[in-house]
Amino acid sequence: MTLGQLVGLVLLFNAMTFGNGPVMIPLLRESLVSGRGVPTTDELLYAFTVARITPGPANSYVASIGYMLFGLPGAALCALAVVVPGYLMLPLQYGYGLLRSARAVSGFTRGLIGASVGLIFAASIEMARGSLTTPGSWIVFVLAIVAATVLRWNTLLVLLVPSAIGLMLSALL
Repeated sequence: MTLGQLVGLVLLFNAMTFGNGPVMIPLLRESLVSGRGVPTTDELLYAFTVARITPGPANSYVASIGYMLFGLPGAALCALAVVVPGYLMLPLQYGYGLLRSARAVSGFTRGLIGASVGLIFAASIEMARGSLTTPGSWIVFVLAIVAATVLRWNTLLVLLVPSAIGLMLSALL
């Protein structure tokens, strides 16, 4: 894969998902991890996790992927590929405001949201199959789910506390 191909994929997937960072995960996983073997699933998850705890757009993790594969030029170009299309879409916001109440546009938007959730869920299952391979990883997974959905902890706490528990469990198990 060349840097141009990576930037092209990021531009394409960013446009297809309307800049929705988490929805790009299954597309990138399928195209990069499954299709080309770079980065690995763990590296993709690491890049996504770093982006979740740092300020900025939800899809800034693609800059990390660009950096992993092509260094600083890869990070810079992937970051631009994520940000620039949003600015190009600003003039279209006016037209969307006029059409938003149209039944077809509303139905398309609902379908897009449903498909996005389905893609995220499918990618999560695939990544879980490769990552949740030990009792300790399952314990940390369940703790993270409870912390995020039941206790409604801040994302940073959801990442830090179960990870610290996972570190302790790795010493015990």
